Amino acid sequence: MRLRAVAAMVPEGAGSVADVGAGDGQLSRELATRGCRVIATERTAASFERLRDCSPGLDCRLGDGLTVLSPSEVEGVVLAGMGGHTISRILATSAEAVRTLGWLVLQPQQNPFQLSAWLNGAGFHTLAAEQAVDRGRWYTVLLVKPPDDGS
Repeated sequence: MRLRAVAAMVPEGAGSVADVGAGDGQLSRELATRGCRVIATERTAASFERLRDCSPGLDCRLGDGLTVLSPSEVEGVVLAGMGGHTISRILATSAEAVRTLGWLVLQPQQNPFQLSAWLNGAGFHTLAAEQAVDRGRWYTVLLVKPPDDGS
């Protein structure tokens, strides 16, 4: 249910997306079936090998956060299944890449309120927010737009 909510938040008609921290690639494969060009990433070698094994045919890359993307390579990014502090760190350290994005779907596992506060302070615009329940646990799913001024 959590991943369905994340997938549903990806804007209709999106042509390309990076799934950062893609795990075993379930979400990446779902987005690819919708016609998106997907780049699936993982940070560690072991996680990357698992992703590649589970997702043949996908563009899988090894690296931290948005560092494996070229500027303007994708329309949007999904950061799901990691903590709010990790998401804010990735965005803060990738300001140049973030400026080229049209949208981001964020699903923090912990600290959703701190992430929202950080996003507001950094000039992001929340376009939509939903709650999803999966196995008795509530998850926040956000659709945000990067800051207009690139800050």
